[in-house]
Amino acid sequence: MAIAVKAQKPVTIKEVAKLAGTSTTTVSYVLNNEKRYIRPELRERVLKAAADTGYVKNAAASSIKGKQRKVLAVVVAQFANSFFTRMCVDIVAKAREEGYVVMLCNSDEDPQQEKEILERLIAQRIDGCILSPALSLGENISALKRQHSPYVIFERTVEGPFTDHNFVGHDNFQSAQLATETLLEAGHRQIAFLGWDSPIPNVCERVDGYRAALRAYGVDPRPEWVATGELSEEAGRLLAEKLAGAGVTAMVFAHHTLAKGALLYFQEKQIRWPQDFSLVVIGTPEWAGVLLPKITCIERPEREMAAAAAAMLLRSIKNPEHEPEQQIFPSLVILGQSIQKRSA
Repeated sequence: MAIAVKAQKPVTIKEVAKLAGTSTTTVSYVLNNEKRYIRPELRERVLKAAADTGYVKNAAASSIKGKQRKVLAVVVAQFANSFFTRMCVDIVAKAREEGYVVMLCNSDEDPQQEKEILERLIAQRIDGCILSPALSLGENISALKRQHSPYVIFERTVEGPFTDHNFVGHDNFQSAQLATETLLEAGHRQIAFLGWDSPIPNVCERVDGYRAALRAYGVDPRPEWVATGELSEEAGRLLAEKLAGAGVTAMVFAHHTLAKGALLYFQEKQIRWPQDFSLVVIGTPEWAGVLLPKITCIERPEREMAAAAAAMLLRSIKNPEHEPEQQIFPSLVILGQSIQKRSA
């Protein structure tokens, strides 16, 4: 037989005041650490009463009165993507230093889900939000704007004037350009590009960076060297199979999810790197350091980007009138053993 348990109501400030033998106003001054003179003995009595009753301050009620809740939100589009999860860890650490807690949410590339998440976060009166928009659609940002909620767009650009909002990201054009140049400098001239057929504007800049690098070395990019598809391991397998017969000697993998599928295909078909194909991956997935020979990667400065996004958001919270900022970070080459030199 189930036993009904009556839910206990939260302890109120009136109960703390009654136990301490003082007014609710005095309790509020003490618990909010306001600069008012309170006798030390009375202050200790209030703190002890709050501890004895288990009183927890209602942050939502405080925010209605114009006070911060000290709660931030981070909404990402791909929580399974280690790039975003590592970024979240660093943002949480930076926020904690400033006395904030962080709510982490995943839209799973679903704009409708993202809309519902943002509406609920706004209803909870968060102090600010770092958002990586689902499929880079910007219509959901309007909810944050209407509520004058400070926000930073992270990594993915959205339509509209770039300078209208805070933004932190990495240089997608440069990352692909750097990946391609690394192969060109090793003597390769027949270089393929395996990428995501994405609606995200700045992600599409990667293929532009690839083509620009080839042209800078006097190589005419051939259409058959570029293969794009959905962002999945299976798509990576299919695209790798296609490019393996395109007469190329090297490949740039523009996304690590596609790269993983491609490398699994290579292993099944006993295609070796760098003997059969030289490879560079944009990104630093967890598995990159496990495979042998180690894959050459293009590293995005994740920690610096996360710190910049958190700091930018905190500046916006402290000064609502501040002008929007934009920071774009360059990438670096992390050399492995997946590139074989050729005579140009």
